[in-house]
Amino acid sequence: MSKRGRDRNTAYDSVISQREQRLKRSQKPIIGIDIGTSSLKMVQMKKNSKVARWGVEPIPEGMMNQGRIEVSAQIAEVIKKTASKNRIKGNQCSLCLSGNELIIRELKLPEMNQNQIMENIRHEITSFLPLNHEEYCIDYKVLEYIPSQDDIPGKLRIMVAAIPNNVVNTYIKTLKKANLKVVYVDVVPNIAGKLAKWIMMNHNMDESFKNIGIIDLGARTTNIIILKDGNYFIHKTIANGGDYLTSHIADKLNVDFMEAEVFKLKTNFFENNFQNNACESVKNYVDYLITDIERTIEFFKNRNNQLGVDRIFIMGGGSLLKGLPQYMKEHLYVEVSPLSDVLQQFKRANDHTDKVAAFSQAIGATLREE
Repeated sequence: MSKRGRDRNTAYDSVISQREQRLKRSQKPIIGIDIGTSSLKMVQMKKNSKVARWGVEPIPEGMMNQGRIEVSAQIAEVIKKTASKNRIKGNQCSLCLSGNELIIRELKLPEMNQNQIMENIRHEITSFLPLNHEEYCIDYKVLEYIPSQDDIPGKLRIMVAAIPNNVVNTYIKTLKKANLKVVYVDVVPNIAGKLAKWIMMNHNMDESFKNIGIIDLGARTTNIIILKDGNYFIHKTIANGGDYLTSHIADKLNVDFMEAEVFKLKTNFFENNFQNNACESVKNYVDYLITDIERTIEFFKNRNNQLGVDRIFIMGGGSLLKGLPQYMKEHLYVEVSPLSDVLQQFKRANDHTDKVAAFSQAIGATLREE
């Protein structure tokens, strides 16, 4: 690394460190909110990074559509009901956003000031956006400064998130109706990065575990995020989730959706001695998912000097499927663990571990970084 590169990197670290210290001094406990297709999750944090209270409430069918709020007033009532029932107090919240319209891209730009970064981002990301960039809320995070070498100037590796303004505004207005003020909005890839850094800082993981995969198994989508040294590197969304699997089980067993959901969560479909009409469908679905994970890991290896993923964590409601971590480990040849195993610090006394898995995004949204 050149001296100029070292100085530039130190300058970035210094600015980030000062900003983090200011945030820590002013930081107050906040409510994390994850509004999914079929359920709302809320967590209220304490200053010691433990959960004070949390609550979950089903969202009636038709109120959400692929990450969009369709019926604002009713969603606001669900939020207020969840807060009241679980004695969640406060008016400041962080919001986790996902959905098909959320666009995440990685860009590499020459080193420049903040105004120039945003100007270049708008220019570069235009080709990825279905609409004019002015119709999007666009934000970014500098992931890494790549120092100059010889005659090659230094570069910034940047994660960019874009989502239509009308989608974000609807969420903000809905939460305002529920007497909540959105302090900041977060997205799954960034939340995964914050959780990965938290794991690396708070657990005595072997130094060789630098590349982490986090897989969010949601109701309608599955997100595969790979992080290098705790920083975002690759993100892929699969347009299928736990509800798709539950529908297949319901069809095979000739039961309704809710009966199939209960059966799914209490059954280990991966036991060799277990067979029924739904077993093959479940394994086929998971095998399809594993194939996509393998492709994503292979893409990561090709961009990372053939170094693969050291460990995988799974989160979201789909991670509660019995036997899933071991089955994935046997097929991916990588250690696979529920994220809840390393998030025990967030638990309250007498809380069930499964709640941590379901609330991972809401918890991650409350973690402040830069």
